[in-house]
Formats: sequence, C-alpha cells, structure tokens
Amino acid sequence: MKSRQIRNSLLLVLTAFIWRTAFVAQSKGGQALGPFSFNCIRSLVGSVVLLPVIRLLDKINPNNKKPKTVAERRKLWIGGLCCGMALFFASSAQQLGLYYGTPAGKAGFLTACYILLVPILGLFLKKKCGWNIWLGMVITIVGLYLLCMTAGSLSFQNSDLCVLLCAFLFAIHILVIDHFSPLVDGVRMSCIQFFIAGILCGIPALILEHPRFSSLVAAWAPILYAGILSCGVAYTCL
Repeated sequence: MKSRQIRNSLLLVLTAFIWRTAFVAQSKGGQALGPFSFNCIRSLVGSVVLLPVIRLLDKINPNNKKPKTVAERRKLWIGGLCCGMALFFASSAQQLGLYYGTPAGKAGFLTACYILLVPILGLFLKKKCGWNIWLGMVITIVGLYLLCMTAGSLSFQNSDLCVLLCAFLFAIHILVIDHFSPLVDGVRMSCIQFFIAGILCGIPALILEHPRFSSLVAAWAPILYAGILSCGVAYTCL
C-alpha cells in the first residue's frame, strides 16, 4: 500500500512538471495555428499515442477493465464522451487565454487554481473539505493579488478571466473523471476523451481559423510535446 502511494505521488509530480512546461508549447503552438486548431491536433495526437499503450496493457494484464459486454462498452463511451466534452470546454478556455495575451507562467498559476476548486465543488456532492483546503484558498487569493496587481491596483485582463474560467472547467473535468474512472478502464476512457475533444475542437477550427499545412509544419514541436506528453502521458497519469 505504501509503495503504491509513493508511486502515485511520483506520477502526480511528473504530471505537474509536464503540464507546467507544456504552457510554453501551448502558447507558441496556439499562436502559430490558432487555439482551436492547436487543441484539435494535439488532442488527436494524444488519442493516437494511447492506442499502442492500450494494446500493450492488454497483453501485460489480460484481466484488466477491458469492456467485455455491450453494457460495459456503452458505459466506457459515455464516460469518454462526458470527459471529452468537459476537456473541450476547459482546454479551449485555457488556449484562448494564452492566445489573447496571458503569459505562460501566469496561465500556469491561474489554471492550477482548479486544485482548490475540485474539493470546493465536491461540497455540492456531499464530499468533505478539510481545513487545509481553506488555508490553500487563502494562499491562492494572496498569490492572485500579487500576480495580477499592476500600478497599485488589482487588474485582470480578459485573457486572465478566460484562464480562470478554464480552472473552473478543469475542476468539473476532474470530478467527471472521478465519477467514471472506477467504473471503466482509465486508459481507454482517456483515449476516447482526447478523440472527442479533438473532433469538437476541429469544428470551430475549420470554421474560424482555416488551418494551413505550412503553419502545422512550423508548429510541429509544440504539437508533439503537448500531444504526446501533456495529453498522452500527463492526463493519463492523472
């Protein structure tokens, strides 16, 4: 049990490191392609990357949560659909904030507020919230003040508010994952959610941004980093 807790803690640290560094890739990739085009491609990359992982895990552990009945497949796709829709709204708000001017470091801090929002939203689901959460909320408010104070006054840009909205949406996304993850295979659900998020992002990308192949070539490194590590590795570790 203790070794499992240590492993889970290390995975969370790895996830935090990848997400923190991915903000730079997201900022550069979003500027080159457009926010929806970038999210579309990186989500689809994340989905494709998980396909061989699923196959490998099935060989290592044949008795995993692989769906065997129609009801189990339906539950898996419902979970993937719900998580994918939540991820679409959250990642779109985040990418729009970066696109319209929020610096990568600031966006990282604002997005991390979801850590405190998850247990607070959990109160509405009758989950307990300890004193450490309220202490963390106070520290976060102080941090927001110091981060956003300009010329002696507290000032939020529209892009900052967009990233704050993304923190709220990511908190909902985490709660949706928390609901479905004990019921289905987590890696399969993660693969489906990226596919759904990619398709949903592709609709406004085609309508509003008209992505070009030359822009895709110019942003290949941020796309692969965000798709393989931020999506394929970090979200799945979470």
